[in-house]
Amino acid sequence: MKNYFIRKESEFIYFVELKKEFYEPKAIMYAADMFTEQCHVKIDEVDHDTVGVWFKLKYEVDSDKLEDLLGEFCNEALKKQVQIDLEDRFGKLREIIIYRKAFERVGGIE
Repeated sequence: MKNYFIRKESEFIYFVELKKEFYEPKAIMYAADMFTEQCHVKIDEVDHDTVGVWFKLKYEVDSDKLEDLLGEFCNEALKKQVQIDLEDRFGKLREIIIYRKAFERVGGIE
């Protein structure tokens, strides 16, 4: 089972389908935002377990560059999801370490 699928809708419109099982909406939104310079982006729920992202190119590009761009989007969505997962898992620990170091510098924790 693939966690994403890319399809050409028309000459300048492409569709990327992402499984919610692997990607939270927040990760998809963060990743999509990084591509708004090159594309118009539309995000919508396809069904209960899939999110669709439509890319309409703002500028003419060759097909190899476009495939790279969509691949970069999928990689970026994965990176953002990993960041979210790590923050959920270790966010409190990181916060405790930051506070501890700050108070150690001023002599407030033994």
